Amino acid sequence: MEMKINQQSLKRLRTDKLWSQEQLAQASGLSLRTIQRVESSGNASMDSLAAIASALEADKDELLQEDVRFKEYRHTQYAYFFWAISSILLSVYISAWERTTIGSHIVIGAVLIVLVVLFFSLSICVSEDKLSWHFGPRFWKKELPIADIASCEVVRNNVLMGWGIRMLSDGWMYNVSGLLAVEIRLKSGSAIRLGSDEPNYLKEAIDGAIALHNSRAA
Repeated sequence: MEMKINQQSLKRLRTDKLWSQEQLAQASGLSLRTIQRVESSGNASMDSLAAIASALEADKDELLQEDVRFKEYRHTQYAYFFWAISSILLSVYISAWERTTIGSHIVIGAVLIVLVVLFFSLSICVSEDKLSWHFGPRFWKKELPIADIASCEVVRNNVLMGWGIRMLSDGWMYNVSGLLAVEIRLKSGSAIRLGSDEPNYLKEAIDGAIALHNSRAA
């Protein structure tokens, strides 16, 4: 994955050591052509960034562009479809009010209220070291270390998968509305699908957290 380097910071750190590009190349173990490309384009792989930072005895974050440093992601998707279905069921329930017993009224009403409260939204947060998500009022909260994630991609769920919490052949799905999701592939081989109405932003945040973790571990 390519990282965006602050070219001015790189040149400043190099000249502070009174090094030429050739000397930085020798100290970092990279080719002169790579150093010239990084300084001219501002693009570097994570391995190149780690090698340059080590040679300059600098923090990797100091070499990154300010606007590409990791920013925490938070988003809540509301279950509009689920609300619509619940409204329809409630209408049917009210229309059949006179044909049911008091006990049935209480049970059906309680079930609808509990489902709406628990699954009215899905909140997802991506921080530097973990991915977390929960339904409604922090129901079924889950956390996953970024270090455990291998990759992620935007996917489209089959309508038959439904919504809520579903067990898949290789993992779990969490969704409250729509068919779009981000599938997170773990290093263990299992997968997690998180429904989202902005899957590209979620994927970008997870990729950014993975890149940050890898750069720190390098």
